[in-house]
Amino acid sequence: AQAPGATFPRLLGQPSFLPALLHFTFANMPDKEKAAEYKAKGNTAFAAKDFEDAIQHFTAAIEHDNTDHVFFSNRSACYASLEEYDKALEDGSECVKLKPDWAKGYTRKGLAEYFLRKYDDAVDTYKAGLKLAPDDPTLKEGLQKATDAKYEVPGAGVGGGRGGGGGGLFGNFDASSLATAAAKNPKIKEYMKDPNLMQQVTMMMQLGQSNPAMQQQMLMQAMQQ
Repeated sequence: AQAPGATFPRLLGQPSFLPALLHFTFANMPDKEKAAEYKAKGNTAFAAKDFEDAIQHFTAAIEHDNTDHVFFSNRSACYASLEEYDKALEDGSECVKLKPDWAKGYTRKGLAEYFLRKYDDAVDTYKAGLKLAPDDPTLKEGLQKATDAKYEVPGAGVGGGRGGGGGGLFGNFDASSLATAAAKNPKIKEYMKDPNLMQQVTMMMQLGQSNPAMQQQMLMQAMQQ
């Protein structure tokens, strides 16, 4: 009987083996030129806010070259724009995996985690990005929002009204939102027993509508005490 491994060397001598091997090799090589064409189409569609069409183009780019982190980053942005945050997180994670030293990938991943209410993960992601780009404003803002949501700062988190109308950076900071936060977080309830702190809180609530910038400054100072 012929040894199992003896057939492979004999295949090498067959006329059909080498063409088949070459075909397999080249068929699985990235086609960067074709991928770049689809990327350009995707960018155009994204700029026109046609996110579904952009996703199709970036997907095609990935099919031609799944080693380029930018394609996953761009598609993640499309999914986030459509509020499909699970898919945005998948692509953001793949982007970071492919290019861990590229700060922008962490903004994609962190944003998706934030809107999926994975605040702890978002904080870690934004911190990792800031190690690469300490002055990046998007990473800084993302970390601030995720941190506020993690510690249940009134008005923070998805649907918390941050970045909207009155109330400055911390949203609508008032008595009702403070009471709600205290009911959810025993630490806040304990803080409310401090008369000096509550005096500051009262002043901050009064400033909410008239001077949001001053309210934000006082809140930041209180958080650092």
